[in-house]
Amino acid sequence: MGSRYRDAEFLRTQYVENGMSSTEIAELCGTSPSTIRRWLDRHDIDDDRRYQDPEWLSEQYVEKRRDQQDIADECNVAKTTICHWLARLDITDGESLATSACETCGEEFRYYPSVRDGQFCSNDCAGKPRRRQVELTCPGCEETFERRQSLDTEYCSMACWGLDNRVETSGYYSTHWIKQREKALERDDYRCTVCGIHDEEHRRRFGRGVEVHHIVPVRLFKIWEKPPEHAHLLRNLVTVCRTHHPDAPGTTVEPDPDDQPLESYW
Repeated sequence: MGSRYRDAEFLRTQYVENGMSSTEIAELCGTSPSTIRRWLDRHDIDDDRRYQDPEWLSEQYVEKRRDQQDIADECNVAKTTICHWLARLDITDGESLATSACETCGEEFRYYPSVRDGQFCSNDCAGKPRRRQVELTCPGCEETFERRQSLDTEYCSMACWGLDNRVETSGYYSTHWIKQREKALERDDYRCTVCGIHDEEHRRRFGRGVEVHHIVPVRLFKIWEKPPEHAHLLRNLVTVCRTHHPDAPGTTVEPDPDDQPLESYW
């Protein structure tokens, strides 16, 4: 019958009038039960919510010893939904329900050890630890701020980071830099290596030409006490537009100033 499950009348006839389960309809149409459930929901054909009735669910699961998946198929829901209601209604076939305190919200909840672990009471609580914020004091402005625990920075902004890590680079932008910059532009055909915008279009849009970006920042060469020629090697230069300068290819490398040799960074 192919994709007839997409037809609302066909689906309603099989599911409501003929009493077929989503699994049976799926076998009839050569597709998966999840696909049938999705189209039932799309056509607003209500699922069977008898699983929320404690007497009916207890009869099916305890007395008739029906499998959770079998009940789920009959009610057109996922197996996890049946597991949830079995735990919520405290219905068990002999397997003991365990009690645990949620690691995120601290609330106690009951669960089947064979179905889930005892760490979190819900998917929402399970996701919160990954988004947990930590409070820090910025060493730049000394203001208190929050950031994600996974981020590895102690500064509240790039501005504060720059103030604390500023290195005088005068003398590094000379005639040699101008020549190397022009060579980099010619090599990249005066186009941004990220989006491909040409220098002429860039000037019309931004009022200035495309830019040349240092992959390893110039200030690090100053810290390493290396001559300007090292900073302006063509392999350390890349053409970018004003929009993509912060996201230059390869991302700006930020090696430890004490690390050597420089060649390991490009």
